[in-house]
This record gives sequence, C-alpha cells and structure tokens, in this order.
Amino acid sequence: MDWSIHVSNAAEISSDLSALDRGRFDSGPKLAPLVEFTWRLIGEYFGAVGFSRCAYGNEFCEHLIPSPQQLEAVLGAAREREMSLTLLTPYVSDAGIESLKPLFEMLGESGANEVVFNDWGVLNLLRREFPSLKPVQGRLMNKSLRDPRVTGVYAASDAPAPALVSLRRSNLDCTSYTGFLSALGVESVELDNLPQGVDLSFAESGVKASAYVPFGFISTSRICMAAGIHYAKRDKFQPGAPCHHECQTHLLEYTYTNTPFENRDQKFYLKGNSYFYVHTEAMLRWLFEQSRSGLIDRIVFQPRLPMSWERA
Repeated sequence: MDWSIHVSNAAEISSDLSALDRGRFDSGPKLAPLVEFTWRLIGEYFGAVGFSRCAYGNEFCEHLIPSPQQLEAVLGAAREREMSLTLLTPYVSDAGIESLKPLFEMLGESGANEVVFNDWGVLNLLRREFPSLKPVQGRLMNKSLRDPRVTGVYAASDAPAPALVSLRRSNLDCTSYTGFLSALGVESVELDNLPQGVDLSFAESGVKASAYVPFGFISTSRICMAAGIHYAKRDKFQPGAPCHHECQTHLLEYTYTNTPFENRDQKFYLKGNSYFYVHTEAMLRWLFEQSRSGLIDRIVFQPRLPMSWERA
C-alpha cells in the first residue's frame, strides 16, 4: 500500500517531512492529541511505514491555490526525499482555472504525474492541455452522506445490515459512473473515511482509492464565514467577498450540546469556508483493517487541517 503525507504550507514542508522521522507533528494544541494518536495507531497496524508521495495544495478554496514559487519549493523538498507529488485543486471560477495553468506546466516539467480535481472544468483542462498529467477524482466529488452528528450513531446502532449498507454508498457504487470516469482517463479516486463506514465494493472493479486521516470534510461553500467576520451583519455571507485569508487566524470548534444521542463530546471544526470532522478510534481501526485487506490503495496522512496557506 502507498503512503502519502499532506503538506498544506510550503514554508513548513521541511519541518513536516522531518516530523515523519521524529513522529511528532506541529498540529496545534487542539488537534495534536488526535494526530499523535493516529500516528501511533498507524504504527500498531503497519509498523514503520515509508512515505513515497507528498500531497500539496488545497481542495476547498481557490483563494488558497499556491503560487508557482510555493509549488517550486514543495517540489524541491519532495525531490530531496525522492517523493512524488500530488497537486490538490479546488472547485474554481475562470480566474481559478487561470491560476492553475502555470502549476500544471511546472508539474509536467518536473515529472510529477498526479492532479486531484474537484471540478469538471479542471479535468477538462487536464485532458485538453496537459494529457501527460494523471487525473484523480477528488473527495469533494464523492457524493455520500457526510453528517457526523448522526451517521456515527447509525454505525454504532443495531440498524439492519441493508440499511447501514445504503448509508455507506456513494456515486462510486454506480458502475455507469465509474465507467464514465474510466472513459475520461480517471483510474483513481480519493475519499473520506465516513463515520458510518464506506462501501468499498467499487474497488473490486479495479478503481484505485485513497483515503484521508485523521480529518474528513463535511461541507464546503464559496461563501466564507471567516472572510465576513469584520463586516456589518447585513454584509456577511456574501459570495465574492474580498478575501484577506482570515481563515488562517480563525478556527471554530463545535460540540453537540443539544444532541439527543450520547455523542456530546464529539467535535467538528470550521476553518474558512469548510467544515471538518475528526476520526474516532473505531473509524481509524475500521479503515486500517480495510487497507490491510487491499481495498484501499493509499492512505493520505494529514498532520494539519487542510486549509493552511502562506504568502509567496
């Protein structure tokens, strides 16, 4: 099985990669215990793993698309470790498409061959102008039930097997859809480890799957709460609001204080325009068991929430 480390900040890539040797990651006081526990659990299931790939970029906001200078720094650090690179890209406007073109040109020159797309327009650009780059469907295009407030409760309940299976399904379980992807040259997909589990039967048809730990995304939007934090109430939540990267200094933590279930200590997070959940021990163990059975081809380890950015 392949292992990849997600690096969201080019300025800190060297420390992120060296952290693999130490097994200690700068994840912030709130999230460090979860990241460290995930790392220990990886060691329990797989021993000392070798990371052959580095994932870089942002899946959730075109304002966080890296510059060519940032990508060059990451490519250099990855080459020093003899690691391949996967560039993550978000859903985009026409301006976002133009920002991605010079990055794709650099990837072609460097020999790195993977681009994760979360927008059909990005896939069209890859097929039309950069056919040497390998397209990978991103997890934002994996249509599945993502509400961690209730899906974890379903998984822990005595729900009948057919009902639980239906909750684990996604568009990847439709053979006509995976056939459509194959016709477009897409052989790999990325997904999240969902609280209720994931139906991985599509992998038996040869579709390669990558899963992220220990953070999964719940939802994302072009309207950013952080960008409007300084606006008057009537001006908040406007699409196209000027972005000053307020998401880099604000992280909101939510708990289920009014839930009717016994999961009041469960948390999820809002950073910028996207909500994220964290993996429980049961979720991690389930995913690692599936990985050892061969249904997951790659695990992407994230030491941080995937919304970091720095100025070029």
